[in-house]
Amino acid sequence: MSVYRRRKKHIKRRLIVAALIIGIVTFIEFRLIPVSDAAAETAVRALASEFISQSIDETFAETGVTAEQLERVVFDDENNVTSVFTDPVTANRIKNAVLLRIQDKLSGVREHCINVPLGTVIGGELLSGTGPAFPIFIALTGSVSGDFESSFEQGGMNQTVHKLSLRVTAEIKIILPFGSVLTSEETSVLIGETVIVGRVPDGMLMHTEG
Repeated sequence: MSVYRRRKKHIKRRLIVAALIIGIVTFIEFRLIPVSDAAAETAVRALASEFISQSIDETFAETGVTAEQLERVVFDDENNVTSVFTDPVTANRIKNAVLLRIQDKLSGVREHCINVPLGTVIGGELLSGTGPAFPIFIALTGSVSGDFESSFEQGGMNQTVHKLSLRVTAEIKIILPFGSVLTSEETSVLIGETVIVGRVPDGMLMHTEG
């Protein structure tokens, strides 16, 4: 084989390799990354919502605190609501314990695996969710905030339902092999409710004890 033919064959081989590399990079940039980012965001929001609910249940179970200890509805002699009192010390203690527990759960996610089907990466409704899966490993960082919310809702005839909830917002950074994604999850968990028979004044104000 002449030097010219060997050189031509070598150049052709290099062009094929270069084309394969460009194809792989293009596939990763335009298909794999966007799909894996979306899959990671969906999975992490569900995971964060689960962590929030778990942390609230675990904290109340461990402390033994009840909704009645956090917030007390006061009635007059005719069974009409006169005020709602909140215990700030107990409420802040429970809230801080819940937020710290959620933060620990999020920070503990270091090698969480998300499987992205090849058909979903390729695209198209017929292929979505089919084929072998790409394992994508992620880690999480972020911050958590929240507070108790008190509300009144109309119940049955001459009835009002008083609800106490804890609303938590998690701002999360998802660290992926090809970069990172920011997302957030807000979950409100009902702590307790009281059915009130009688009149609740319009514009009821919530009071803080202590």
